[in-house]
Amino acid sequence: MQEIIQKSIDDLNKVLPKKKKIKNEDSFLLINKKSNLDSIDLVNLFVILEKYLKKEKNLTLSFDILLKDIEEFKTIGTLKSYLYKKFQK
Repeated sequence: MQEIIQKSIDDLNKVLPKKKKIKNEDSFLLINKKSNLDSIDLVNLFVILEKYLKKEKNLTLSFDILLKDIEEFKTIGTLKSYLYKKFQK
């Protein structure tokens, strides 16, 4: 799962300006007033994540589910925890 998260971050960082680059650190803020990311950046990250989950693990994570559980994605760390809980059963 760590590899999928890293690939997703790397893909998004290729198109983000330098000041918006995501760091793969558990404390990096995704959803917060202090986050450098806007809603389109988050949508892009989730779409990329969805793509890699399907391609590499044959796992489905729909955007609807992500929106329902949006409170779980405050930081990279909480995103990791969510994905591990959801798919490591």
